[in-house]
Amino acid sequence: MNKLNFLITLIILLGNTVIAQEKIKTGVVTYYNIVNNPNGISFTSTWKLYFDSNTSMYIKSKETKAINTPKEEVRGATTIRTEIKVLKSKKTPFYFSDLDKKELVFRETVSQELYTIKDSIETIPWKLHDEFKKVGMYQCQKATTPFRGREYTVWFTTEVPISYGPWKLRGLPGLIMEATDQTNKFKYEIAKIELGVNPLVVKEKLVIPDDVKKIQPMSVYIDAIKNEYENTMARARVSLPKGARLAEDHECDGCPKRNNRTKELYN
Repeated sequence: MNKLNFLITLIILLGNTVIAQEKIKTGVVTYYNIVNNPNGISFTSTWKLYFDSNTSMYIKSKETKAINTPKEEVRGATTIRTEIKVLKSKKTPFYFSDLDKKELVFRETVSQELYTIKDSIETIPWKLHDEFKKVGMYQCQKATTPFRGREYTVWFTTEVPISYGPWKLRGLPGLIMEATDQTNKFKYEIAKIELGVNPLVVKEKLVIPDDVKKIQPMSVYIDAIKNEYENTMARARVSLPKGARLAEDHECDGCPKRNNRTKELYN
């Protein structure tokens, strides 16, 4: 698809989306968020996207759990099993978007510290592809983009003509059904779609939680991400026996990579 045809197609699709969105006032979409780690252990959590025409709330609804069985390692006559512990937070992570103000307020944990941050809603430079597949009962089209330090491949459907998606991904002429970054570390899968939900039910979800006491600028979050690897390594070193050392990311294939630890990457 050449550039002119792409622009014409996108304008037509977005125009149809605006018309159709007049009919779809509210809804609730459930996603599975999957994190694949280099040690072979993956985790999943369930999130819900509540939306109306101008605002949305993407919020965690169930605790994170491991979705594969830890491997057992046999050393001599002793069997060693890796135990997985998922830290639970009393405060629920969320991403609240206000399209009129072009603002996004989100709460996320970085290096075991909880941050509530004000971000801006930016235009994501999507590239549409002439590739299609079925996701459940919906015909979907492929789109790709660079966003916040990662390359994403998504599948969206114009059969649900709303421009929302999981996490901070948005701006396509249809609901995002699947999304994966280029390393396959972060993946989002659709679980359930509910359209035309009672506006009162949705409205009560479209507010920033009462337990938010302080909202910090994006610069604070960026600094936290930049320091995440060093902070994690520093905490790990404290617990090491005397004389022991941690392997750095360049020293082994299975070591956590400095540049593939957080959703957003900043140099």
